Amino acid sequence: MTERMSAVKIFYVFVVLAFGAISSGCSHNMRITNLDENFTPPSAVPKQTVRLGVTSSTMSHPQNSKYVNAIVDALQRNSGVEKVIYPYSQSNKDQADAVVDISVNVRYDGKGSNFFVNWPGFLIFAPAIWGYGYTADIETQALITNLKNGTSQQLSMPLQYQFRQAEFDRTWTGIGWLEVGIIPLIGGLAFTGYDDDLTPEFIRTVTPSYGPFVANKTAKAVYESMGY
Repeated sequence: MTERMSAVKIFYVFVVLAFGAISSGCSHNMRITNLDENFTPPSAVPKQTVRLGVTSSTMSHPQNSKYVNAIVDALQRNSGVEKVIYPYSQSNKDQADAVVDISVNVRYDGKGSNFFVNWPGFLIFAPAIWGYGYTADIETQALITNLKNGTSQQLSMPLQYQFRQAEFDRTWTGIGWLEVGIIPLIGGLAFTGYDDDLTPEFIRTVTPSYGPFVANKTAKAVYESMGY
């Protein structure tokens, strides 16, 4: 009886230690794997700077508004933009040369390969080594209106970002080491989808690159519409 109790205690100690190792080690910091594909160099400074008014129906969206804020911030730092009025209204009409109306729509998704990361990947702690794979398709539209002649043009800037990340709310299924692998197998099926908890961190990670990319393309289109 004593030997049996000792064996049970040893088993529980093993479970606690294994659980602690998994919870502390099975994570993978967020990494955007294709940032270089979406890089654009700054446009040449035009002969004359422009004053921009910016509007956006997206500004009321709790998450997508952060993408718009990143664009506005990058426009304010653009050497060819003298002034940015955001949010712009008709009362500011005399203070702007052009108005840019920005809309941002994002679709997040998980990769089917996440199944294999979880199972049989749990055997080599693949979630911590590689992380789960995700994509973010960001569709940015900019309607540019030249206030001097009334002409307008639509600018579409589709971007896809691929990123990897893993945190304990998913990697806990690595406890499959303690049984026959059924938990990570089921987890692999569930984890092919997107993890909504990642969105705030993704936005913080991507906007320092996304904002200047969209702002540079938008500013260049504005310069051309103004004939600069």
